[in-house]
Amino acid sequence: MYPVLLQLGSFQIRSYGVVVALSFLLGLWLSAREAKRKGLDPALIHDFAFYALLGGIVGARLYFVAFSEPAYYLSNPWEILAVWRGGLGIIGAVAGGFAVAVWYCHRQNISIRRFADTLAPGAILGQTAGILACLLNGDSFGRRSDLAWAITYTDPRAMAPLNVPLHPVEIYEMAAYLLVFVLVWATRKRYRVDGFVLLTYLAGYGAARFAVEFFRGNPAIFAWGLPAAQVFAVALIAIAVAGFYRLGKPGGTRS
Repeated sequence: MYPVLLQLGSFQIRSYGVVVALSFLLGLWLSAREAKRKGLDPALIHDFAFYALLGGIVGARLYFVAFSEPAYYLSNPWEILAVWRGGLGIIGAVAGGFAVAVWYCHRQNISIRRFADTLAPGAILGQTAGILACLLNGDSFGRRSDLAWAITYTDPRAMAPLNVPLHPVEIYEMAAYLLVFVLVWATRKRYRVDGFVLLTYLAGYGAARFAVEFFRGNPAIFAWGLPAAQVFAVALIAIAVAGFYRLGKPGGTRS
C-alpha cells in the first residue's frame, strides 16, 4: 500500500496522518450540519472540535499502547507521541471523545444525550473514512489468507508483514462501519427521545467491531487471552441494550 504519500529526503508526509485529519474534518462537517437540524448552534460543534480531537487522539493512542506492545513503549516513551506513524485504537478514541463530551456539556450546560445524538452520525462517518488510513499504513492488518481478494504489502515502511497475502480486514471494517452509518442516519429522525441515536451507534459499532476482529492479524489481547476489542465491543452492546431499556421505560425520557 502507500504508507508515505510524499518523501523529500528525510521529510515525509505519511498517509495515516493525512487521512485521519480529513476524516476528522468530514465528521466535524456532518456534525455541524446535524446540529443545525436539531436546533443547536453549529458553533458549539466547532468549539468542541479541538477538545474532541485532543481527547480522541489521547484515548486512541493510550489504547493502542496499552494493548499492542506496552513494553516497547515503556522502553521508548517518546515513541508514544509519534501518532503520525500509525497506531490509534478507535475504541480508545470513542472513549476519549465521550469523556471530553461529558465535560464539555457540563461546562456549556447542555444535554449530553442531545449533544451525543448530534455527534453520532458524524462520528461513525469519520470512523468509516478513517479506516482508509489503516489500509494504507498497514498497522491494523488482517490474518493470512489465500483468498482471491487478499492484499499483499510490499513497502518496507508499512507496518504489516511484507510479501504475505492477508485478509483486507480494513476493507471489511470500512464496509461494516458504512452499514452502521446508514443505520444511524436512516433512523435518527424517527427517535423522539434523546439518547437513542447514540445508543444505535454504540450497538452498531460494537457489533461491527466484534465481527471484523475474527479476521484481524494483530488483535490486541488481554493478559488472559481474550481479544480486547471484542471484550469492549460486547461491553458497548450491553451498554446500548441497557440504555434502550432504560430510555424506553416510562419516566426515562428526561435529558
